[in-house]
Amino acid sequence: MKNFLMKNFLPSRRQAVRFALLVTVSWTFATIANAAPAQDTATNGCVDRLAVGQRGVAIPPRLASLRYTCMTLASGKRILVGEAGRAQDPAVLLIHGLGNNAHRDWRNVVPALEKQCRVIVLDLPGFGASDALPLGYSFAALAATVAEVLDRLGVARAHVVGHSLGGALSLEFAHRYRQRVERLVLVDAAGILHKTVFARNITQVEIPTTGVASVDRLLDGVNRQIKEWRRAILQELEDGFDFGRWLNDNPRVRNALIGEYTHVDAALGLIEHDFTRAIREMSAPTILIWGREDPIAPLRTGVLLATRLPNARLHVMDGVGHVPMGEDTARFMAILMPALTAPLPAKFTPTVPDVRHGNVACRDRPGATFTGRFDSLTLTNCINAKIENARIRQLTLTSSTATLTYATIDSVDTALTAKDSRIIATAVEIRGRVAIRADNSELDFAGVTVRAAERGINTSPDSRLYFSVSDLATPEFTGDAHFIWPANMRPDGKPAESKATR
Repeated sequence: MKNFLMKNFLPSRRQAVRFALLVTVSWTFATIANAAPAQDTATNGCVDRLAVGQRGVAIPPRLASLRYTCMTLASGKRILVGEAGRAQDPAVLLIHGLGNNAHRDWRNVVPALEKQCRVIVLDLPGFGASDALPLGYSFAALAATVAEVLDRLGVARAHVVGHSLGGALSLEFAHRYRQRVERLVLVDAAGILHKTVFARNITQVEIPTTGVASVDRLLDGVNRQIKEWRRAILQELEDGFDFGRWLNDNPRVRNALIGEYTHVDAALGLIEHDFTRAIREMSAPTILIWGREDPIAPLRTGVLLATRLPNARLHVMDGVGHVPMGEDTARFMAILMPALTAPLPAKFTPTVPDVRHGNVACRDRPGATFTGRFDSLTLTNCINAKIENARIRQLTLTSSTATLTYATIDSVDTALTAKDSRIIATAVEIRGRVAIRADNSELDFAGVTVRAAERGINTSPDSRLYFSVSDLATPEFTGDAHFIWPANMRPDGKPAESKATR
């Protein structure tokens, strides 16, 4: 089998190295998200996958208030489903993230929610006590599984609440099955940013221990390797053959390579997926609940979604990380219950203070913050500058780093110029005769709109622009932007089409 794969399917050795690096990132994310072990209990045939042969592992119990069913789907695969509350109450579907706890991530939420709602939880395919999908993880297949579960339960419409990977799946489900969703609640949804940006963020986080010596030894080695390989990982993800995309297009090879490691497989699918269309075309009223200190799905992801989703509200929980419902259940429920039952407040619209600063220059001043209206803003050797709620006619950075949030740069000439600088911009609009000029700089754009009359992007060969869920209207290219510039250029000089994972 191995020789057959090597001869007929697998790319070159260098491409296989890229695969190993990509799986390392996926494994890291899968481990960080939740490292707790699983339950060793059968429910009419559904047995937690990792419990087999691990009798000595401490495992969390199933939830006493849930009525469990081991549901056999049309494919023959079994899915563990739990219900609580009354059948006549509004249905709320809770979709978990990565990790072996699976539906038990919602253990603090179910007792309060079942008093007013019909609560439905499930172990996603390949997690907890549910069978894995046969040929790799795609969001289309996962969404279809969720739809089939609701069909079998006789639920036509439900509020859908998803966390982390489950938040990303909930977003895709609400797009594909919009008639099934009342309100959509996304809790620290992961994987929305471009895969390289997401990987960059993940590889900066230490992997926690699991308490299982053999696993912890492996993860400690991964930790060390990631620190050594970080630059190589990111470079390999950006340039040349896209191994992750190739695996998604060849599910039999992907299944042969990854096999039983369903968490890695699901994380790989998450990293590869492009949610741009789902976000742009979303019809469900959406509530975003985010931990401000989230190291996995940073708050800028919530800001991006709040500005890009047509009908979204963002609630930020201070002092909370990636699992708000577990870290501060009372505060989380105080946001969740009104989100499901109360009239929605007006959609947040960023406002720029009517404070006019004219032409402003920052030199050798770290940590400066700029808000309001500027004729020009020039940063020279200004590190960690913050530009927020601002309107600028011309922005120039030299040997500087800056974050931009809720800003507009609108120029009759070149709007944004960066030399030897790094910019992280979220929810920003850039308009000009030339929109962006970059020399030896790195620009990370999420939820950014670029408009240009003469030229959109003028860069040196050593510059790199990362676009996540953005859009361009320039002479070179018009359309959704979820790619790297210039690494993903076609031979004609235009960006390759961004293709969502099927």
